[in-house]
Amino acid sequence: MTGSILKLLKVRYFEVHDDYPALKNILRTFFLCLLLQPPVNGYVSGAVMTEDSLLIEDTARFHDQRRGPDPRRASMYSAVLPGMGQVYNRKYWKVPIVYGGFAALAYYAGYTHDEFSRYRNALDFRLDGNPETVDEFSDDPRYTNEVLTRFRDYYRRQRDRTFIWTTFFYALNIVDAAVDAHFFSFDVSDDLGMKIGPSLHGPDGMLSDRPPGRLGVGIRFSLNF
Repeated sequence: MTGSILKLLKVRYFEVHDDYPALKNILRTFFLCLLLQPPVNGYVSGAVMTEDSLLIEDTARFHDQRRGPDPRRASMYSAVLPGMGQVYNRKYWKVPIVYGGFAALAYYAGYTHDEFSRYRNALDFRLDGNPETVDEFSDDPRYTNEVLTRFRDYYRRQRDRTFIWTTFFYALNIVDAAVDAHFFSFDVSDDLGMKIGPSLHGPDGMLSDRPPGRLGVGIRFSLNF
């Protein structure tokens, strides 16, 4: 429709100003520029917006990959479910260690509790004054009341310590997930470390107090960060 209007205006204008060829050339150039102007519509604008959005999204994803896991999120995952933070950090080999540690602590806690109950019941049966209750160690003279008391107290302490160790191991699981997330993109190349090697010093070097013409032998430390 715009092209038809421009064509109609062009014809009417040229009919009126046919005696002015210079003006006609200027108008012809003006209308040609209008016809050759690229259309700016919603489709083109939408395409540009879509490309910009994709570029922003790709840039954000690239920065997320360089940043690595979020330490707070890794800590929260390990606090909710031990080992989940290690999975989030993609340190899958640590998951069996986490659950193996909890399994060993649970087994030892159960064992020490059973032994504590065993010696406690034996001592209670021996001291209750009821002849019908006989403890399992009554036939062994080595298990005196003092010995039973020591065993009972020992296994009770070990059981209580196991609960403390379990709490410590649970906290260590959270700290490990947070530290792994912090050092996810840390440089651990072969250039890091300390190198020790021999060093020779001439007359003008560090060992300049030596006689002229003599070389000094030393050890050189180099730290690479």
